[in-house]
Amino acid sequence: MGAGIRGAKIWVGPPRTALAFAALTLWLLAIALVRPLSVDESQYVATTALVADGLLPYRDFAYLQTPLQPFAFAPLQWLFAGHLLLAIRIANALLGSGIIILVYGAGRRAGASERAALAAAAMLVTCQSFAWCAGVARNDVLPAALTTHGLFVIAKGGARPRMFGAGLAFGLAASTKISYAVPAATVFLAGVWTRDGAERRRFLSFAAGVAIGLLPAVVLAALAPRAFLAEAIVFPATAPAQYYSEIGKAWRLGPARFGQLLVAAAVGPALIAAIEVARLSWKDRWLGDPVRRVVLAAAFGGLLSACLNKPFQIFYLLPALPPLFVLAALLFSDGQARPRWLRGAWALFAAAGLVPVAGWFYQAAKGDIPSALDAEPRAAALDDALRAQHVQGPIATLAGQYVADVDPRFAAGPFLYRTKGFVSASRAHEWRIVTRDQSAPLAEQPPAAIVTGDYPDAQPELEAELAAQAEALGYRRAANAVGFTIWTRPSPMAQRP
Repeated sequence: MGAGIRGAKIWVGPPRTALAFAALTLWLLAIALVRPLSVDESQYVATTALVADGLLPYRDFAYLQTPLQPFAFAPLQWLFAGHLLLAIRIANALLGSGIIILVYGAGRRAGASERAALAAAAMLVTCQSFAWCAGVARNDVLPAALTTHGLFVIAKGGARPRMFGAGLAFGLAASTKISYAVPAATVFLAGVWTRDGAERRRFLSFAAGVAIGLLPAVVLAALAPRAFLAEAIVFPATAPAQYYSEIGKAWRLGPARFGQLLVAAAVGPALIAAIEVARLSWKDRWLGDPVRRVVLAAAFGGLLSACLNKPFQIFYLLPALPPLFVLAALLFSDGQARPRWLRGAWALFAAAGLVPVAGWFYQAAKGDIPSALDAEPRAAALDDALRAQHVQGPIATLAGQYVADVDPRFAAGPFLYRTKGFVSASRAHEWRIVTRDQSAPLAEQPPAAIVTGDYPDAQPELEAELAAQAEALGYRRAANAVGFTIWTRPSPMAQRP
């Protein structure tokens, strides 16, 4: 099979491997349909639609990440307008499937047996963090797929152009989500940490690829540098701490977040994989092998990025998981007999990772937790109600996952809107931002309508504040639809004295 690593064989392997990949892909697609809705999805759906309409992040609307994701997913809006939430979820599930295949392929290239590589790839799917990210319309899975592709290329070794391509993948990942700059840095450091001059030169090519991959972020930042700095750098560093302190959960910003990280890793086999990989890599001196050293560095960089985020959230663990399970494939291939109790422990951790997912399927079957399946008819009913009110033009809302034509000033959903003191009045006007303490831009250019409501995962206090702003601007309650309230502007005749 060593020769088969070159070419298509690595992707399919024996028939059972292809069937396993197909089954895992169907599993991820099912998760994308039943995973409960997340408030995080509002900004990614809205910004993808805005980019598809020709607007640019930072210059035309606020975007709280590095900018590649909405450009990569904009074609989904062109193809599936009105179904963007579901389309992005399905795209992420398919990207998750791609990660599984790349983990398998990187493990095979690094020397794992076919069965061990397949087992490690399947174990990755049972990690709650992986399943969570693959089932929502966020920006987690695309950068993870890019970095895993980079590892797949590195695992083959060889010429500098190939290393440049690997660096390009890592750079594009950082252009999609800034936390992926940390694994890119640790991989580079691990690559140049050698006395082999040729190896160091290859990783200088890797660094050049990273720099080129960062160009999308650099170019868009150059168009609106102050907005980029505030939205993609300052906001992630400061706004979550302000919010969690404000709601009485400042404890999540301190050492307790490391406990939450451990718990997230234990819901699935990530924790036991990390312990075993750390033990075996020390025992067998994996750092002496260039490929294993780099994959270890990628896993460490992903873990470091998870530790740096305050507070910890389950999706922050994802960058560490693909390289960790490439290493797990090597662990399973070490040729040593594995005690029955250890195999049982792996099975228990994998089963623990499936418990939350089983809960999603159970609740979706009961209809207790809204998912992508009922987001579609909810969005369609809201769209019908807006048409019935003859609403034409951008709509101010915090529910961007349901509204087809979101006012660009609300592109960041509730996350930027809930801040206080983040921007001055002049900056809010310049950067096309509306927050709960900076509503003047809303009065200067009133939207066609304002939509508030009690929808799944809504934040009631923010919805109430937006409703109060609508009333202050003279908007009237025109209709209710599936939990939403539609506020429309009074006619010009009604505004005359």
